[in-house]
Amino acid sequence: MDTPELRAGVTVYLGVNVEGGLFSVGDGHGLQGHGEVCGTAVESAMNTVVAVELIKGVSTPWPRLEDDRHLMSTGSARPLEDAYRISQHDLVTWTSELTGLDTLDAYQLVSQAGQAPVGNVCDTNYTMVAKLPKAYLGRTSVHEDVHARLRALGSAYTS
Repeated sequence: MDTPELRAGVTVYLGVNVEGGLFSVGDGHGLQGHGEVCGTAVESAMNTVVAVELIKGVSTPWPRLEDDRHLMSTGSARPLEDAYRISQHDLVTWTSELTGLDTLDAYQLVSQAGQAPVGNVCDTNYTMVAKLPKAYLGRTSVHEDVHARLRALGSAYTS
């Protein structure tokens, strides 16, 4: 799921579908271009602090991301068009759930205000990201502002 959108300060929402599921972090990227075209980023050793919070009763069909200014959904599949459709569909349904907008209204919003950065096109599955500025969502809160809570925890830890 390599994407330059996943970096320090970003909250990742992952679905847990198995009792006792484990968590693992992959390789560190000092820098990665969109698409990871040549098959590698600037791979580097990193000292990383990861805060994990379990949010019970929340369904996350695909990995989702939140930064201070955007909501993002990912899709990983082949061909690239399928990864694109997955990420867009997930962001549309997530936007509809968060805002109460009708699905077709959320579809129009994501279509007109969204972005679609390429994660990678070199792995077994390609990764696409659907990205929407939170400014278009009003006062929408994601999982009781877990992103803000984790950002504050990270800031307190690093200060």
